[in-house]
Amino acid sequence: MSDRAASLTTGASPPDPRLIEVLHLRIDGMRCDNCAAGLRRRLGGLEGVLDARVSYALEDARIRFDASRVGLADFERAVTEAGYSARPDAFSDEGLGEDERTQALARELADRWRRLCVGLIASLLVMGLGMGPHMLGLPVVPGSEWIAAALSGLVLLWVGREFHVGALRAARDRTTNMDTLVSLGASVAFAYSLAVLILGTEGWLDRARFPVYFESSAMIVTLVMLGKLLETRGKRVASGAVRALLETRPEHAWVERDGEVVQVASDAVRPGDRVHVRPGDRIPIDGRIEEGKTHIDESMLTGESQPIARGEGDAIHAGTINREGALICMATAVGDATLLADIARLVREAQATRAPIQSLVDRIASVFVPVMIATALGVGLLWWGYAANRFLPDLDPLAAGVLFAASTLLISCPCAMGLATPLALVAGSGVGAERGLLFKSAASLEALGRLDTVILDKTGTLTLGRPTVVTTRSTDTHPEVDVLAWTAAIERRSEHPVALALVDHAVKRGAPGLKATEVSADPGRGIDGNVASHRITIGSAAHLVDAGIDTGELEDEERRAGEAGLTSVLVAVDGRVAMHFAIGDTPDPHAADTLQRLRTLGLDLAMLTGDAEAHAVAIAERLGLARKEVIAELLPGEKAARVRERRERGERVAMVGDGLNDGPALASADVGIAIGSGTDVAIEAADVVLVREDLGALADAVVLSRRTLRTIRQNLFWAFGYNVAAIPLAAGLFVPWGGESLRLSPAVASLAMALSSLFVVTNSARLRRFDPRR
Repeated sequence: MSDRAASLTTGASPPDPRLIEVLHLRIDGMRCDNCAAGLRRRLGGLEGVLDARVSYALEDARIRFDASRVGLADFERAVTEAGYSARPDAFSDEGLGEDERTQALARELADRWRRLCVGLIASLLVMGLGMGPHMLGLPVVPGSEWIAAALSGLVLLWVGREFHVGALRAARDRTTNMDTLVSLGASVAFAYSLAVLILGTEGWLDRARFPVYFESSAMIVTLVMLGKLLETRGKRVASGAVRALLETRPEHAWVERDGEVVQVASDAVRPGDRVHVRPGDRIPIDGRIEEGKTHIDESMLTGESQPIARGEGDAIHAGTINREGALICMATAVGDATLLADIARLVREAQATRAPIQSLVDRIASVFVPVMIATALGVGLLWWGYAANRFLPDLDPLAAGVLFAASTLLISCPCAMGLATPLALVAGSGVGAERGLLFKSAASLEALGRLDTVILDKTGTLTLGRPTVVTTRSTDTHPEVDVLAWTAAIERRSEHPVALALVDHAVKRGAPGLKATEVSADPGRGIDGNVASHRITIGSAAHLVDAGIDTGELEDEERRAGEAGLTSVLVAVDGRVAMHFAIGDTPDPHAADTLQRLRTLGLDLAMLTGDAEAHAVAIAERLGLARKEVIAELLPGEKAARVRERRERGERVAMVGDGLNDGPALASADVGIAIGSGTDVAIEAADVVLVREDLGALADAVVLSRRTLRTIRQNLFWAFGYNVAAIPLAAGLFVPWGGESLRLSPAVASLAMALSSLFVVTNSARLRRFDPRR
């Protein structure tokens, strides 16, 4: 909802755009995605908040708000009242804060390792004390059950402290979460066992019929802690793309200061400084090459594996590697203003958003936990009041009720469900960033994987976007290289795109550089001048005819160029026609292969362009597009209308473009995709940005999106469906047919839950090895 629409709904005046701010908060203490959902509702309910996003996977909040009505103190108070802690994230104002984020994850990981080790040692001791005499024939340790109770209590209260805190926090908010199930299951098993131990010692009940479950209570907490440890490692790995990007920034730079070249911290470089970059060094700034030639490895920004040739006047970017040749560069952007920082910021923004599929998961989770608590209570009462006497006569009904209730609680606890979607999305968007595929939101990453139609602009998207000499034909009146040199000498005096194409062609053919005199231009028609004692006339056939020059010798070339939609440029030397150039926009060398890959992926294709139909069809034929897939001579508004028309027919449409006139069409599509070399307007209107100029990145983006969606579905199955399928086993529904052998203990239920977390984490991590060709 727009700010204007929101104000109309609430009756409040629309916020002043100058007062709208965005704040990032680091949130500590969230236990699952239910925690994030509750905090999101609390923050979003504050007066003046326009939008609040809270991510459990990233442990942060992004809040867009009216600074005249609400501020940092209000947000911190709301977070504290919800039972969490908050502090401004360096990502918002002072940098990207990845060092702090990495250190926090490392501390959390180390703490969970300590707790897991203590829990594992104590749990094994408890199991040895309880099972050793029966299974291994070991002597009974005096007071072994009391020792087991003490060790189990240590695990429950210290190792599992965070689960109880999370459950109490949820109860205070009149809700439930995954911690509720863990805390209840472990606490019920321990409290029951302790009561049995005390009452049995006093002789108030028959211990033969009332076994204790101290080992189950301890193993429950220990195995769930294992799952949480895996989740922490998974979050660290999944969000590693931003960290890896920022680690490419060199710490120092060589800068000219007071006539000397000195080493300074990269953060001390200022725009306008002349920066020296040695061979093999990473470039510390964004800028332009003033002196030198080299090949630059830009793979960390664009995913392009081959170094790119760069020379004087070419742009360079921070974090890329100068493979050869010393460079002197003029800094144009430094620090957080570089392309590298922009990409990292964009990835972090995308990772903090929520995909539509997550809303479905949230709705399920909001009712799943209370339903399972009620189910476990019903299972316990059923075994206590009816089933135990019939099917487990050697076990006291109360003991049976506690056993099956605890097992049901624990097997139904899909702790990994809260990470099933965000962990895959964080991993997918991070992998995309490493390969030059930037998704502006989780929704765009999801939507790209559901497409059935891709519409592409022609100029600058399917083609190189600049005039190029396609064919030449000379009349043999003069050596071709001489005509090229004379033509280039004249055209160097013009800034017309066609002139640039002619000069570039002459240079590539090895024509020598010459000087022209008495140059005069007839705008839109041609240009004339003197070179090496020759009078050179260049332009359209009409321009040459007006100069009294017969062009009949090259009439066939001119006709064929027109049929192909190409522009004809004729050159006459001393009043006689000497050469014909056919000039046009040429296809991107990767375009045909990309279009074929998109067809292989089952996508329908179309090309929209404002160019003449003949030229558009000629380009389409070279790309392997059918005539029916080409729509030419469209204005920008008409392009957007064509996109909307396809969507109204029920198609899920992506629009790919790079120019100013593509903005409306990009905004009208389900997914707008901008070529990174395009205009700022196109990039701003797009949902996905292809940083590298290789159009093959488009097919890679579609494949990555589909892989991410497939990973999410697999995660949800193992984090949710697997647990649900095991509930009948945990509830003892098969005991009447299979007896004790089909009874699932609480400890085994906890192990099953930990294994589902392991699958979610490792399955999401597989995206880090993404190969678009497999």
